[in-house]
Amino acid sequence: MKIKKLLCALTFSTVVSTCYADGSACAAKSEKDLYSPILLDKSFAIRFEISNISIDPNGDIFPIMIVGQNCDTGSETQIAELPYLGDPGKVESAFLADSDFDGKAELFVIHRTILYSDTGISYGSDYFTTLVYKRLAPLTYERSERVSTYFGAGGDVLLSPTSDKLVYEYPYKSETAIQSRLASAQYKAWLEQKLITTRILSKTYLHNQANVSDRTSKYLIAGDEVRVLGQKAGWLAVVFNNKKKGDIRGWIQCNDTLVCASKNLKAP
Repeated sequence: MKIKKLLCALTFSTVVSTCYADGSACAAKSEKDLYSPILLDKSFAIRFEISNISIDPNGDIFPIMIVGQNCDTGSETQIAELPYLGDPGKVESAFLADSDFDGKAELFVIHRTILYSDTGISYGSDYFTTLVYKRLAPLTYERSERVSTYFGAGGDVLLSPTSDKLVYEYPYKSETAIQSRLASAQYKAWLEQKLITTRILSKTYLHNQANVSDRTSKYLIAGDEVRVLGQKAGWLAVVFNNKKKGDIRGWIQCNDTLVCASKNLKAP
């Protein structure tokens, strides 16, 4: 026991923080942790810390880092850097979930921050970004671009700075919301790249991008059937076949269609 305590006191390198006797100690939240660590197994954990290296020439911008830690040695390996949008923000939620149904859980991180710059959009909430990372080795992860894009980023948008009416609500602010979507037929059909068609609930305008500010003059009406080409942050890229004008394409909010309720979901 004396030898073990001496080893724990030694400094092996600048990345060694402490020595852990077991997995439960490795998962304990320390003073430098911004969110509770996620224990992968008895030997490895995921931690969230402010970087000690500035990304700004003036040395005053420090983003949040996702690091993998070897619980036996305390050594840390950088996995990813969370987006810096004028503020480091915070980790709203972090959890493990199997997003591709291969029996191996991916790391989900919901990053939350306040937008200080004037974007021309009237936000009614903070800005959220959902990032998904696939584990390749004990301390090696890569970002799952497809799944990360599906959940995307955004914040609630108000009709105007003086209005409290929402024109868009970012749907994935919590683990509960994401887990619910992962369990849906709509998500599984998207994952398997199956044909998805749905109907419009009420008059809805088409957008050039998945953004309320990119609205066009084109619109669809209740009952119109559309084919879903892509999905992002609660938006659908759709195509509608107009008998006179041919295919009409654009982005619409999923809430304006039956597919969000998993009704009339056609996934052959």
